[in-house]
Amino acid sequence: MKKTLLQIALLFIGIALCAQDRTLLEIDNEKIDADEFIHIFNKNANHEGNVTRKDVDEYMDLFVNFKLKVHEGQMLGLDTSRSFKQEIAGYRKQLAQPYLSDKSVEDELVREAYERMRYDVNVSHILITVSSNASPEDSLKAWNKINEVYKRALKGENFSKLADEYSQDPSVVKNHGDLGYCTVFGLVYEFETAMYNTKPGDVSAPFRTKFGYHILKVNDKRPAKGRYRIAHIMVVSPQDATAEQKKEAKETIENVYAQLKQGADFAKMADEYSADRRTAVKGGELGWISVGGRMIREFEEAAFNIKNVGDISEIVSTGYGYHIIKLLEKEDIKPFEECKAELKSKVSGNMRSYKGRDVVIANLKKEYGVKDMQKKIAPFYKTYVTDSIFSGTWVIDSTLKLDKVIFEIKGEKYTEKDFAQYMMKFNTKQDPVDIKMLVLNAYKQFGDKCVIEYEEKHLEEKYPSFRYLMKEYHDGILLFALTNDAVWNKAIADTLGLEAYYETVKDNYKWGDRYYVQTFKCKDEKTASDLIGAFSYNPLSQKEEIISKINAKDSTAVVVGESALEEKGHSLLVDNAIREHPVNAEIVQSIYKNDDNIVTRVDYVAPTTKKLSEIRGIVTAAYQDYLEKLWIEGLRKKYTVKIHEGMLDQIVKELSENKQ
Repeated sequence: MKKTLLQIALLFIGIALCAQDRTLLEIDNEKIDADEFIHIFNKNANHEGNVTRKDVDEYMDLFVNFKLKVHEGQMLGLDTSRSFKQEIAGYRKQLAQPYLSDKSVEDELVREAYERMRYDVNVSHILITVSSNASPEDSLKAWNKINEVYKRALKGENFSKLADEYSQDPSVVKNHGDLGYCTVFGLVYEFETAMYNTKPGDVSAPFRTKFGYHILKVNDKRPAKGRYRIAHIMVVSPQDATAEQKKEAKETIENVYAQLKQGADFAKMADEYSADRRTAVKGGELGWISVGGRMIREFEEAAFNIKNVGDISEIVSTGYGYHIIKLLEKEDIKPFEECKAELKSKVSGNMRSYKGRDVVIANLKKEYGVKDMQKKIAPFYKTYVTDSIFSGTWVIDSTLKLDKVIFEIKGEKYTEKDFAQYMMKFNTKQDPVDIKMLVLNAYKQFGDKCVIEYEEKHLEEKYPSFRYLMKEYHDGILLFALTNDAVWNKAIADTLGLEAYYETVKDNYKWGDRYYVQTFKCKDEKTASDLIGAFSYNPLSQKEEIISKINAKDSTAVVVGESALEEKGHSLLVDNAIREHPVNAEIVQSIYKNDDNIVTRVDYVAPTTKKLSEIRGIVTAAYQDYLEKLWIEGLRKKYTVKIHEGMLDQIVKELSENKQ
């Protein structure tokens, strides 16, 4: 009984093992899975209706050739070279990114950015600085301070005065907390979010950024100005100028302004008067500007207050002197689809992109059951890390064992040593902060990094689509390098081989009936008649001799015009000539003139074999095909190819079922 049960068990194990074996193709000892073939077939083959065995057989032939080339590259060790590994690693890094960020979050961020860019927001703020690595006590102190200011602001106290009294933003001494008009991507994401979520006239609740705690007040919100292309004229009047110099500068700019109002050309006035010589030579043009961009605030606001293209601003005073600005062109906010790609690029290069990454990390920690071992790093902030961390010179004590596990992902262990190396790698000079918070924040970043790296390392196992994609890139890079040497470069460099190949196929390349048309501009009717007479009794090869003879006394008597040697339908000059004066194998020449004394000679050229120089590109391509055919024939002889016919039948069935 036991023996029978054992036999049955072994039978089912054998059946299960057979069911798992989906080998389709064997090249020597390399096995190629059916699923790889199905993936490539579905991606490249274009079939409507049910897939037949004939369809699969035809594609299988191409697949075998492809895999033979890849196998040859592997046997030659091309995929073990340093350059190959670097190239494939670079592609893998790029291709892995979509798997390491939540696409739905990214899409939301792109749409959110577009909705925000449709408005400019005039905002003031108050900042209480506190480091992201501050101790809980220092963070609470800053929080209490911003809350105190917030309550006073809610009671209606003047926001600018509160900013002057409390804000620790260095710019407050000049702007009293007023940042002017701002837009998307101009400020840190947390600030931007609070700004767009607060109604005009309201004060936001306190929020934290890497700079500390803020509150903000929205003074105004307007439809976005978009982009302006502007020019300016500048008269220098620095703050340290004398009263006389300031008076002279003011009189100069007023004189320029008066002339412009009377219709003077702005570009010429800029060239004559503007102290900004870099732009003066270009008519004062500064290019495109956006809200919250590179221009100082007074200048920017004056520019965006110009309503119509072609108008100029009033005289604008800045720290540099006086300006007059001209609006050259306006560009409104484009529809979403037109700026989607640009926004996506900006989002991915912005700190907000970590939002999608953070979602993935949180999900992965749940999926892998990552445990918080924060308590195990206590020795770091209690003993190991010293004040030298703030000068960027901290190194871990080399006598420490550092072998305790402080982080684990599905059996993969990370020790104190790994964490210490991470901290040393990113140790740079910084202001002193609470060491415990610095270490705890570093531990979180270290853990996030480990989770992402673990996931990235196992993408092929987890996602068949990624595995096949990487296989495509691996094989594609290998194939390119191999084919480049075996076929493409060889066909171009092997001139003797190309010429020998041309001799074997040249009968396949023949010209049809062709016509040589040449025009000549004659100075008068007599010259035209002389030229026609000379051409009538002499072959085309004596053309230059004939013209030289006629032009002996006057070099402009006959001027050679346009010419063409083409088959019918390939040249307007030829088509027009043979339509009016047809030539053929029997009538091989026609010479005529028009009322402008332009003589046209039309010669019939009988079909001939095309010269290699005339069709080198076409013959080279054919030679490459020939070399590739020989190469594949050689590979099929060199390696043993075994196709599992039964698996091919199974593939046909699976492909047909997927079509239904």
